[in-house]
Amino acid sequence: MKQNLYIFSDTQLKRNQNTLLFQKMDKKANDDDFDEEVEYKSDEFFNDSNCIIPTGDKKFIPVETVNSIFAIGSISFNSRFLYFLSQNNIPLHLFSRNYKYGGSFVPPNENSSGNSIVNQVMFYNNYDKRLHLAKKIVTASLNAIVSNLQYYNYRGNNLLEAIEQIKENIFNISIAESVNEIMGFEGESRRVYYRTWQDIFVYPVNFYKRVKNPPNNMINSLISYGNMIVYGTVLNEITKTKIYPEIGFVHEIGDSKLPLVYDLADIFKPIIIDKTIFKIINHKMVNEKQFFTKNNFCRINKKAKQTFTEIIDEKLFTPQSVSGFNTKMSYVNIIKEECYKLLKHFDNEVEYEPFNDN
Repeated sequence: MKQNLYIFSDTQLKRNQNTLLFQKMDKKANDDDFDEEVEYKSDEFFNDSNCIIPTGDKKFIPVETVNSIFAIGSISFNSRFLYFLSQNNIPLHLFSRNYKYGGSFVPPNENSSGNSIVNQVMFYNNYDKRLHLAKKIVTASLNAIVSNLQYYNYRGNNLLEAIEQIKENIFNISIAESVNEIMGFEGESRRVYYRTWQDIFVYPVNFYKRVKNPPNNMINSLISYGNMIVYGTVLNEITKTKIYPEIGFVHEIGDSKLPLVYDLADIFKPIIIDKTIFKIINHKMVNEKQFFTKNNFCRINKKAKQTFTEIIDEKLFTPQSVSGFNTKMSYVNIIKEECYKLLKHFDNEVEYEPFNDN
């Protein structure tokens, strides 16, 4: 089974015959672009528990085992390495230390179509069609949130008030007359949702609201890091179809680099990331001692990062029984299916119905 490869240390990436060669590099602590805690000096890269190497050593990874590469921090490579990634259809995503998206190398899409981009643009330029699609996407995202809350409400948490507030906002979205109005109801719903997390966690955790830039505590740091993985995964699957990530329907063009990525990711973040956070906190798989704060930015140490990443990857790549499918599906394949449903919608073949986890 293919996996994502995550790089957190300063690493040199090379091609070695038909394998990927990774060599971790020492970096001087006083470098201007490496103003980090000493803990980062010993960070690893991994795609499973066996893929760990000490600084300066080399690791050879069979190219057929890698789905995509997420690089957080400093890496170096040459054009030969990029060409090898292109030949094997492996995307490379770059992020800063605080999980901000830097850019991607995405192999050429052999399925790209001029007709498809014209159809997608036509849906964006027709405001009624854009509004209709935006309502469906945001409603699907909020339905996933409601599903999470209902799960914990059935298990003894009193979350009915929050559930009803969000359901009321879902109704308001159905009669909204603008995308901005939709986003307002979505933002209000997410604030209600995040306030319930104190009730979902089985022990007191310092988290009351979403703080992004920078994430200021353990939970916000986990959300930012996990969302980063979902964004990269959605971009991977979009680029395998004929739709274009630069044209979104909820997030404005120009307000974000890849608005369609953020649109689709919002449907899956509550299912993939939020559920994983609830699991690792409530089962004490990570704790606040595994996080450190500098300049009001809370960072995750290696052990917690590896625990969190392995569970996310297992959820992404392991086939499982999912509502709406007759066969077991991985969430990577479900995301790909979501992209193809949008493509058929743009081509006026089938009305788009978002994924529903209920």
